[in-house]
Parts: sequence; C-alpha cells; structure tokens
Amino acid sequence: MNRRGVYAQSTWNRLFTSCAAFAVALLGQSSPSSAAAESVNQYLDETTAATITVTTEPLIFARERTDLAVNARDYISIAPLEVNRAGSRTYYWFAYIWSTIDKRNDEPSATSDDQVVLLADDRAMVLRRDTRSPRQLGIAKSPIEAPVRGAVAMVFSADPEAFDYVALSSELQMQLVRGGHNDDFPLWRDGRAAMRAFVQFLIGGGR
Repeated sequence: MNRRGVYAQSTWNRLFTSCAAFAVALLGQSSPSSAAAESVNQYLDETTAATITVTTEPLIFARERTDLAVNARDYISIAPLEVNRAGSRTYYWFAYIWSTIDKRNDEPSATSDDQVVLLADDRAMVLRRDTRSPRQLGIAKSPIEAPVRGAVAMVFSADPEAFDYVALSSELQMQLVRGGHNDDFPLWRDGRAAMRAFVQFLIGGGR
C-alpha cells in the first residue's frame, strides 16, 4: 500500500474511533487547530436540528469559454460536507455549477442527466447525485452561498476517505459529461488546504 493509502486508511480508522485519548495524543491538543477553525464552518440548522460542518473554501474548477467572450468561464464549485443528526453522520459533496455567461440563449448550466466526475491523480470518482431535496438530507439552508444568481446546487453522496484522498492529491480536475461529450474543468482555485483542515477537524471531534 502506498503512502496515501496508508494515510487514508489510518484517517478513516481515527475518524470513527471513540477513544478521546487517542485523538488528543494525535492532535497534541483537545481543540482544533487555528487553521482548522478558520477553514471550517460548523452550525446548527434550526429547521432540521442537524449539525452542519462544511469547509469555508470550496474547490473551484473552471472551463474557459473564450469562444463566447473574453474571460468567460463555466465553473464547478465543490466542498465536503458532514450532516450530523443526533449522532448519525452522513457525508456529501455540496456543489454549484455556474457560469459568468448569460445562459438564456445557450445550453443550461446543468441538468439532471449530467454526470459529474472528479479526477484526483490516478483515480476517477463518478459522483452520485442524491435526488432527495436538501431539506430531506438535513440541509434546510444552503451551507455555502451561491456564487452567482442562477447557480445550480447539487448534492452528491460521499465518504471521509474520498475527502482525505482528494485533499492529498497532487492533480485535480473535474469533468462534466453531457450528451456523450466530456467537458474538462481544470482546477481554478485551490481549496485543498481547507479540505485537509476539514478532515482534521472531523478527526478531532469538532468543536
């Protein structure tokens, strides 16, 4: 097993251990680091009574659309998310698909038939969209502010191991597959440091 695999496996084990002493020894303190505190937003959703934990800095991928206008781009923003309902934890990727292009006379930003693929080094993760409403998932209010009007929010099933793998990857890219055609979205704004802080925050048990 390579170094990343060993780290991911140990992270997975630590995340679900109930041994508080081990977490304290690992982190060297009982509370999250200042970096984690700045990179993680944790709050109570007053409508669903779920505790929401999300990064403050999503990964943003962009596809140049200079064929339409100068500095025009399509974007995919994606962030790891934990929903804690009375100790029952579920994990998601919360994403926005959006654009700086006026889509009224162009293709839509996203449709339910689109397939989203996250490429991390040598691994292709086909993201599985959760068709339930955000409120059914415990998210009554969007955990991340929409970047622009018309941004399409999507929620994908995930797990902590995937968060850890992506946070440690050297190369990241997204693909939007529609109508048999792949649109590549290179990494435009790096949020891997925030993701690493997010994973560490979960390991430490949060606030």
